[in-house]
Amino acid sequence: MRRAAISGSEREPASPRSFAIVAAAVALTACTAAAPPRPAPRASRPPAPPAVQPAPVRAAAPAPAVASLDAREPAAPAAPSPAAPSPAATAEDGASSARDARVRPSVEIEPPYKLGQHPVPRGQAEAAERDRWNAGGRGDPPAPPPAAEGHPLPRIIVDIAKVKGPLKAREVERIARRQLWIHVYSCYRLRAYRDPSLHGKTTVRLTVSRAGKVTGARATASTLSAPDVVSCLAERARSLSLPRAKAGSTVVATLQVYPGDDPVEPPPSVLAPGPGELGPEAISAAAAEALPAWRSCYEAALAGAPALWGRLAIRFHVTDSGAVDEAFEVESRFPDERLTRCVLRRARAMTFSAPAGGDLRFVMPLRFSPDLQRPDR
Repeated sequence: MRRAAISGSEREPASPRSFAIVAAAVALTACTAAAPPRPAPRASRPPAPPAVQPAPVRAAAPAPAVASLDAREPAAPAAPSPAAPSPAATAEDGASSARDARVRPSVEIEPPYKLGQHPVPRGQAEAAERDRWNAGGRGDPPAPPPAAEGHPLPRIIVDIAKVKGPLKAREVERIARRQLWIHVYSCYRLRAYRDPSLHGKTTVRLTVSRAGKVTGARATASTLSAPDVVSCLAERARSLSLPRAKAGSTVVATLQVYPGDDPVEPPPSVLAPGPGELGPEAISAAAAEALPAWRSCYEAALAGAPALWGRLAIRFHVTDSGAVDEAFEVESRFPDERLTRCVLRRARAMTFSAPAGGDLRFVMPLRFSPDLQRPDR
């Protein structure tokens, strides 16, 4: 809420009682010991962010930014008091209010931008500042990050059912579990980002040369309802590198995959900006509704790491009806996984006005800072 400016001609003349209060305050100040100098800021504290404001997301050049949103709430108007407070009480109340504002966590929203229209930093200093915010910090000394709750990634099980030849089944299984996990995940996400309940077991028969190279791979059975994922699993199994042996071997592997607790990110091949556009009012309205929940996520994380700070850039996919069917972290790596997952869960529950022209993907960066009045700000 804007405050109306008050000109000098509108002020009321000071009363004798006002001069008495001022004189008492001056006398009280003269008797008070000088405050110790503020210590220099630690390197682990967040750098001062620039003034950031959400802007419209469009395919063309960005339009002027709209009013910024953060986690601060407007102060409630003070109730009228029957008696004027003493200067000492006024000073104590002011110091308390300053302390409350100083430790109040801030969630600031940078101007959103459409996918593929990443703002280019103006010079090395701005690029270095963004890098520092993208990395964030947990204080000095850093508080240990909390363990992840549940199982956010897909559950993948790689077993070796049978080996015919000189290779040892246990050794092959140990190597296969280490090498094939990422390949199974890459195949699974081809469909799982659209079908979160996708799961099943696939059996792959491998022919291995004496040099340890897979020369043939074929899926012999599968309960997965996605033929392209099954074909991908068989093809990716060819990347398995096994030890040399006196002769070739035949290996039968089973690859099982089940949904995790969090959605699966779509593969890069399907990521497109989309033809749609969202105006600043639509973005501001949706962000304002999500902001209290984002702040709650941050306050919960600050309980374990009071100096936690950083930048979390969220890539949204908004459908042509205004629903959010994707929200994932991009370009940043916030140093607290629990906060990241909490913020993304709320982001996936957001709704926007229907974009003009169709669906779109855009990025909305958030900056989390534990102190609104840092010395370096």
